[in-house]
Amino acid sequence: MFLKRLEVVGFKSFAERVGIDFVPGVTAVVGPNGSGKSNVTDAIRWVLGEQSAKSLRGAKMEDVIFAGSESRKPLNFAEVTLVLDNEDERVAIPYTEVSVTRRVYRSGDSEYLLNNQQCRLKDITDLFMDSGLGKEAFSIISQGRVDEILNSRPDDRRSIFEEAAGVLKYKLRKKKAEHKLVETDENLNRVLDILHEIEVRLEPLKIQASSAKDYVRMTEELKDFDIALMVHDLLAHEKTLQKFEAEHKELSTSEKKHAAEITNLEQSVRKIRTDLKAIDGVLDASQEQLVEASAEVERWEGRRALFNEKRSNAEKQTQQLKLNLQQATQSVNELELEQQEKRQQFTEKQKVVQEIRSSLKQIEQALTRSASEIEQEIEDAKNTYINLLNEEATVKNELKHIDQQLSQEQASVERMTGRSSEMQKELTTVLTSKEVTEQALQQAELALQDQLGRFDVVQMQLKSSTADLDEKQDLLYKAYQHHQQLKARKETLAELEADFSGFFHGVKEILLARDRKELEGIEGAVAELIQVDAKYSQAIETALGAASQHIVTDNEQHAQRAIGWLKQKRAGRATFLPKTVMRSRKIQHQQLMDISSHPAYVALAYELVQYAPENQTIIENLLGNVLVAQNLEGASQIARLCGFKYRVVTLEGDIVNAGGSLTGGALKQQSSLFSRKAELDKLVTTLADMEATIQKAEKTVAVKKEEIVQLRHSLEELKLQGESLREQEQVHRSKALELDMTAKSLKTTVSITQSEQSSLSTRKESLAEQQQVAHKRLEELRTELQDIQQTVDELTLAKTQSETQKDVLREQLAQKRSELAVAQEQLTQVQAAIAGIELNLTKAQNLVEKISQEIEWVESEDGLNGPSSEELAQTILDWSTKKDALNETIQKNRASRTVLHEQMTEAEIQLQEVQRVHKSYMDALRTLEIKRSRIDFEMNSMQQQLLEQYELDVLTAQEEAIGIEDEEQVRRKVKLLKQSIEELGPVNLNAIEEFDRVQERYAFLSEQREDLVEAKDTLHKAIGEMDEEMTERFNDTFKQIRQQFSVSFRELFGGGAADLVLLDPENLLETGIEIIAQPPGKKLQNLSLLSGGERALTAIALLFAILNTRPVPFCILDEVEAALDESNVARYSDYLRKFSEDTQFIVITHRKGTMEGADVLYGITMQESGVSKLVSVKLEEQSELVGQGSGK
Repeated sequence: MFLKRLEVVGFKSFAERVGIDFVPGVTAVVGPNGSGKSNVTDAIRWVLGEQSAKSLRGAKMEDVIFAGSESRKPLNFAEVTLVLDNEDERVAIPYTEVSVTRRVYRSGDSEYLLNNQQCRLKDITDLFMDSGLGKEAFSIISQGRVDEILNSRPDDRRSIFEEAAGVLKYKLRKKKAEHKLVETDENLNRVLDILHEIEVRLEPLKIQASSAKDYVRMTEELKDFDIALMVHDLLAHEKTLQKFEAEHKELSTSEKKHAAEITNLEQSVRKIRTDLKAIDGVLDASQEQLVEASAEVERWEGRRALFNEKRSNAEKQTQQLKLNLQQATQSVNELELEQQEKRQQFTEKQKVVQEIRSSLKQIEQALTRSASEIEQEIEDAKNTYINLLNEEATVKNELKHIDQQLSQEQASVERMTGRSSEMQKELTTVLTSKEVTEQALQQAELALQDQLGRFDVVQMQLKSSTADLDEKQDLLYKAYQHHQQLKARKETLAELEADFSGFFHGVKEILLARDRKELEGIEGAVAELIQVDAKYSQAIETALGAASQHIVTDNEQHAQRAIGWLKQKRAGRATFLPKTVMRSRKIQHQQLMDISSHPAYVALAYELVQYAPENQTIIENLLGNVLVAQNLEGASQIARLCGFKYRVVTLEGDIVNAGGSLTGGALKQQSSLFSRKAELDKLVTTLADMEATIQKAEKTVAVKKEEIVQLRHSLEELKLQGESLREQEQVHRSKALELDMTAKSLKTTVSITQSEQSSLSTRKESLAEQQQVAHKRLEELRTELQDIQQTVDELTLAKTQSETQKDVLREQLAQKRSELAVAQEQLTQVQAAIAGIELNLTKAQNLVEKISQEIEWVESEDGLNGPSSEELAQTILDWSTKKDALNETIQKNRASRTVLHEQMTEAEIQLQEVQRVHKSYMDALRTLEIKRSRIDFEMNSMQQQLLEQYELDVLTAQEEAIGIEDEEQVRRKVKLLKQSIEELGPVNLNAIEEFDRVQERYAFLSEQREDLVEAKDTLHKAIGEMDEEMTERFNDTFKQIRQQFSVSFRELFGGGAADLVLLDPENLLETGIEIIAQPPGKKLQNLSLLSGGERALTAIALLFAILNTRPVPFCILDEVEAALDESNVARYSDYLRKFSEDTQFIVITHRKGTMEGADVLYGITMQESGVSKLVSVKLEEQSELVGQGSGK
């Protein structure tokens, strides 16, 4: 065997595919440092299965893939293929040529191919194990391997010799065997512990199983006797029922006959009573009409008398009242005329009095003024005249002063007006700037408010969305929890459904056998074949009872085969319903119509379930004659309507059995077959809905989260915008404040100026007013002066005339006073007359109104406008005639009533006698019905007991029942069996099966224990044999290497001596190895004491000794001679050539001596940075290439 070819692509620096063809002898791979020539060794080691990235000079396995360069992209995979010649079949594979390929991808995936067929790494490792070609074998020797020999401790150096001895596979096998031995010990201890636990349980279980077997035996025997007795009693009850049926039929005939007679008599009595009631009604009506007619006659007679009397009185009273009314009206008219005249006189008298008083006042004033007074008045007038002259002079002076002040004030006003105009212009400018600034401020405030509003809105939205997200996440989490709970519940129910949990043992085994295809024609249990609404499940479950577990088959043959299978397997019992022989059971249509009208009626039981059409006969057989009612009270009433012939169940599960017995009470809260199936179907739908809801909720939460992110982003943007707007608003506010202060200052100044200007104007106006007043006063003074002068003249004249006129005035005064007294007296008289007239007028008007009311009342009184006397007489005659006719009718009806009373008395006596006889028949029927109901109840109880306790119907029980020769003896046996069973006490029926299972497990574990003990001994023996084999192989190989090492050392060193020493010869499996060397001219010493070159050459001598002891088909040497000097390299090269006759060498080197000894040279260059390439070397260029390699 030898290496034929190496192909590399994408491995380390080999970016392009490179192929190296090897030939026998020595092939040297040369190249400058860093060119990638050692990558050839790494490629061979890697393709042979190297798993350590560190050994390949990398950190991780992906590092072997070409990583790219400045001009090349990284590759995504690395591949190395090694082709071997296998003519000598050194590798145990039937091929003359072996191709091994390894690939690795940057994703981490890797592939191994053997002759282009995919394989495992283990396949390659096993193929080359102990062939000398493994990744750890001596077929690949690098400088690191030489350092390992030189620097290893004696104990670690032993591995080199073990590898040469080929004991690595034994060590691996020993390690596996020791691991198995530990596992075997652990398993053995575990089995021993379990066996101990089982031994503790086994004896009590054996006792319990024995008791359980006795219990089962006695129970089966009791069952046979019990079934036989119940069948016997059922047959006896059936005979009794037949006898009762005949008696019932005879009694019913007689009862119906008398019932019909009673019906006829009751009809007669009812007819007579109806006639009596009609006559009594007529009599009562006639009596009422008679009383009414008598009352009307009397009423109309009295009314006629009263009418005549009232008519006479009313006519007289009306005539007198009309006369009084005429007189009163005339009096009112006269008083009104008199009142008008007196009022006119009063007005005239008032005018005369006023004129007299005015004349009297003038005369009195003229008399009171005397001559001295006139003189005084003249003096006063003169003084006033002087004062007025003085005042006139003063006013003229004031006018002059006012004219001067007006000139001064006018100049000040003009000056102030100019100043005010200038300041007003400045104020206008400031106010304009202020208005502009305030508008900008207002806009900034509005923008800021709008921004704050949007900020608050977004903040509220964020808060709301966050709260909504929390709520939705909470709901989603709860939905997850609820979904998991429902899913767990569904899985549990599905497991129970698949395992047929809740079915009787025999039924369960049949259904499992059906699913295993062991039985044919099994359609399923009744509970599997129907669907029931949840609200009716309790009623249907009660109605079916154990029949819900009856098994429906295609025909009788399949049912018989299933029963045979149960017997053969001893797998329990089951009831079968062959579709070919089952018949429907229904209630008669007419009877069902009567029952269905009852308010408590729900439906027939089979109408409340869903089933396949082909199963209709089966369902009608089981539920066709079972009625469903709302409640127990309604069920009892419905059962009574149908004569207790059918079973009635309620929605709550109570039963009114055929015959009248009642079954009911509280049910244990457990999952039934129907409720479990319904719950499972509901859970499937609910889970699907929940998953859709959860998916929708997850999307909603994701959308809400994205919404919150957007809101937070918007909030941050709004916050930044708000800060900017707030700064703008602050700038505008500061400017507005500054302008406002300037405007206020100007306004104050303008206001002061205007105030001063106003004050000047006011003073000016005041002066003008004073001037006007002064001029006016001056004119008034002049007028007054003229008036006073005239007054003085008149007073002087009056003084002369006053004495002559006084006497005349006194006479006129006395006359006027007398006239005034007369006029006042006349005025008083006229006022008194007017008051008297008004009083009399009021009384007269009241009298007229009163008389008119009396006339109206008299004329409207009853009787005056009513019927006439002739009409009253005719009405009285009509009522009298009607009264006589009613008296005659009443007498006739009383006679008919007496006759009907006599007929009713006779009929009631006859009815009572027939009812008495009918009651005796009814009592007899009731007694018979009670007896029949009692027997029905006992039969139903026995049938129910057979069904629930033994899973048998009556027909099956009759077929399986044993014969009874002595009933009393059988009953005694039953009693004894029950006592024996009771004496057993609590029995663990599972103990039989558990004991068999535990005993079987005990036997199995005992066998396991023996097998483990045997395996342990086998492993110990195998480990001993492997130790012997490894010891022998190591000892033989060590002796050969020791001998060869001595030879190779002398040849490489040209003399001297070397030896290998075992540190612990008694323990060859663990001993360390020391290397002793004595180069020529030196003493024998330890390897560590030699020089570097001597140590390296000694290590190479040892490697050649190992190769000589355990030859390999090829060997790769990677710069192992790097530390040698030229002379030693030459000896190394010669020794290499010597070995190349039997071994193919691939040498990685850059030493001249090694190159000279090579048969073929390959050059590795890196013309492109980071990319290694193989350079073909012609023979004539070999010398030059060697020279370049030596120079490098």
